[in-house]
Amino acid sequence: MATKSDLTYAAAARDLVAPFVAADLFAGSVLVAKAGEILLRDGFGLADREWNVPNGPTGKFRIGSLTKQFTATAILQLMERGKLALEDPVARHCPEAPDHWRAVTLLHLLTHSSGIPSYTSLPAFFRDMAQQDRSPREIIALTERAPLDFEPGTQFKYNNGAFIILGLIVERLSGLSYEDYLRQNILLPLGLASTGYEHLADIVPERVRGYRYRRGGMENAPYLAMSLPYAAGSIYSTVDDLLAWQRALTAARPISPSSVELMFADHGHGYGFGWGIQNQFARRQFVHAGGINGFSTVLSHYPDEDLTIILLANIQASPVQKIARDLAALHFGVAEHEPDVVLDAALLADYVGTYRLGPERILRVTQEGARLFIEGEDLSRQELAAKDDHSFLCRMLDFEVRFEADGVEQASRLLIRRNGKEAGAERIASLSPLAERGLG
Repeated sequence: MATKSDLTYAAAARDLVAPFVAADLFAGSVLVAKAGEILLRDGFGLADREWNVPNGPTGKFRIGSLTKQFTATAILQLMERGKLALEDPVARHCPEAPDHWRAVTLLHLLTHSSGIPSYTSLPAFFRDMAQQDRSPREIIALTERAPLDFEPGTQFKYNNGAFIILGLIVERLSGLSYEDYLRQNILLPLGLASTGYEHLADIVPERVRGYRYRRGGMENAPYLAMSLPYAAGSIYSTVDDLLAWQRALTAARPISPSSVELMFADHGHGYGFGWGIQNQFARRQFVHAGGINGFSTVLSHYPDEDLTIILLANIQASPVQKIARDLAALHFGVAEHEPDVVLDAALLADYVGTYRLGPERILRVTQEGARLFIEGEDLSRQELAAKDDHSFLCRMLDFEVRFEADGVEQASRLLIRRNGKEAGAERIASLSPLAERGLG
């Protein structure tokens, strides 16, 4: 039974979300639970804008990169069955792998430290390639001839392509399709009846429609061939199933306690296996965000307090991590002025790159796990503190940076605001290291 304090929290939480809904920044489902007990479970805004159908808590949303948690679990299950070791080179399970991948291991793939370029970072991928179905092997072929971005294990660079390779390995070692493997080994055993691999032709009860903001209003999200996100992002789910998923991991039901420990360990750069391993409000936080055509998602868990916050939005680039942070702050009684928003590394990866601010000035944005930095010829390397999912503050030099991004593709532009003035910088192709610093 809900207590008076629970009811008070639910009312305050709805009031917190309401301005985001009114501003058309959020529509979707929200769930907050303490030790598995529901504090808030509600729908906001519209699930279908053409039919004026409201969102409810049972709506099915694309969850994007939260899919990576399921893929990582499949890999750990196969490890427990003696089918693989995390230290295995990729070539052991993909003998067609190119020679320059010989040092890449499964652990590197799981932790975004392989150096293999990601297919979703290819120029104009979402414009020119996202409508065409491809097999996992065909997706991998898009980047397998490209040189590594760095030596395996030396850096972190968020990589959807790495999880395509992991999905293919699941298929090869199990003899099942990725979809069938998840259904038989994870979804059915855990009772996740409202979670599945999305096929656009299927009739899916309560499937929510996705939207994005363009040209002063909302429009339907662009078509995406759902074979492309595959093991990196093709699952749909509900807030209820995702809470059940998080509780199952806590109870070590789909995998052993030792595998759960591996999943939630920081393997470098604030990342485990499909989870960001971070701190928010001086509390441990396990979190991952997802962005896919028409949808933005976040699953945030504070293990020491056993607080879980789930937001599934059917608006692309919705500030779900900011809202989730504010809902946690409300529960913990944290004053508004206290900590910054701590963002998942998956979102920050969209902002990393080189930007041209005028004819002669180059800015470079880099990432270290959940931390973002900016530098240039006349700007020493400065950390950017997140204000929300898209805006950052450089406290040392008192300027603000906002990235123009749609939650799916890499940011196309950034805006710098200082002393009431604003300047824009367009993303450009990567230059040589000297040129990126404005020296060449």
